[in-house]
Amino acid sequence: MRIAFFVQYNSPNGTYFRWHNLAIALKHLGHEIDVYAGDHNYKSKVRHEVRDGIDYFIVPCLQSCRLFYSPNDPFTGIRRLLFLPKKRYEVYHLFQPFLQAYIPWRFLKWKKKDAVFIYDWDDLWIDGLLVKTKNIREYYFKKVTAILEKKIAKISDGVTVCSNFLLERIETSVFKIIIGNGFWKTCIPDKNAMRIKWGLEKDMFYVAYIGKTANELNWAIDAINCIDVALQPKTTLIIAGPPKALIEKLLKKTSDNIIYLGELTVEQARELASASDLGLIPLENSLFNQSRFPIKFFDFLTVGTPIYLSNVGEIALLSKSLDYVFCGSNNKKEWIKQFSEVVEKGSIALKSNEKDIAFIESYQWTHLAKKQLSFYQTAIEDKS
Repeated sequence: MRIAFFVQYNSPNGTYFRWHNLAIALKHLGHEIDVYAGDHNYKSKVRHEVRDGIDYFIVPCLQSCRLFYSPNDPFTGIRRLLFLPKKRYEVYHLFQPFLQAYIPWRFLKWKKKDAVFIYDWDDLWIDGLLVKTKNIREYYFKKVTAILEKKIAKISDGVTVCSNFLLERIETSVFKIIIGNGFWKTCIPDKNAMRIKWGLEKDMFYVAYIGKTANELNWAIDAINCIDVALQPKTTLIIAGPPKALIEKLLKKTSDNIIYLGELTVEQARELASASDLGLIPLENSLFNQSRFPIKFFDFLTVGTPIYLSNVGEIALLSKSLDYVFCGSNNKKEWIKQFSEVVEKGSIALKSNEKDIAFIESYQWTHLAKKQLSFYQTAIEDKS
């Protein structure tokens, strides 16, 4: 099968890891997959890059993006019509509800009647990430996103989402399916070796907050500061992933039980997850958090590290069947109180029962890609 992904940026953050890993898995399964991407840097050039064996065809934004914001810049979207795929694909898959990638995807939908056009929705933007606007630029960005977030699902041949929450919010009877976020099966790093590599102490109990999204980072900081050092004298919080400027803003004074290890590559995040005793995924009860599926969920589980998270969203639903995931409150005060109780239990070993193994294996990127291929095939058959 020949498949084209349409996306509005190419930097490795956010939804990038979703489409990029799915693309790799689809290629491993023997299918032809290309990514048609934008670039938020208007000073860059139109170019072709190969990343992990995936062809990226990148068109940078115009200077008009400084006025409209790159994802919803109409002029950049029109410019991308000049660089449409020369190949013919059976599936054209659009990721996220933004004008820049939507314009070429929509034009091709009008032109190529025999192909199927799929939309991937993995975050709630309106009333999720985008709530209030401060100026006319933000108002424009929110207004356009609101229109596209409702419209694209209705005109697509099928919709993929990452959560039950998003599946239920699709206001149409369109063909739809949940495709979660997953992991690549690799060997588990040795905990002691990783502690030595990262300069961590052998006998310390480390809880780790790892990832770019730092909306609830203050939950982890406040939680570690509430630990009774008389009862837990060797508990330390590792923070890794968020930019240094944000950490300096949140940590008003130096703390002996908090260490910041910088921004990380995917492999470094895996190493630190392995070196830790408990992974933290605090999520407040917001529409945005209910909609998404943090990739870090499997980053911890697949290296043998238990997780303490909030009772919010798709990963909270999945955690109900796992003994080594502690699901706490979605209220900050209660979550912090329960955190102390979880830490007092000490480190636990992940149980390797057949049920848990089968559950985790079903979220390998290759298994998710097979599920996506079946979805494509059904959409193709229904259209023909």
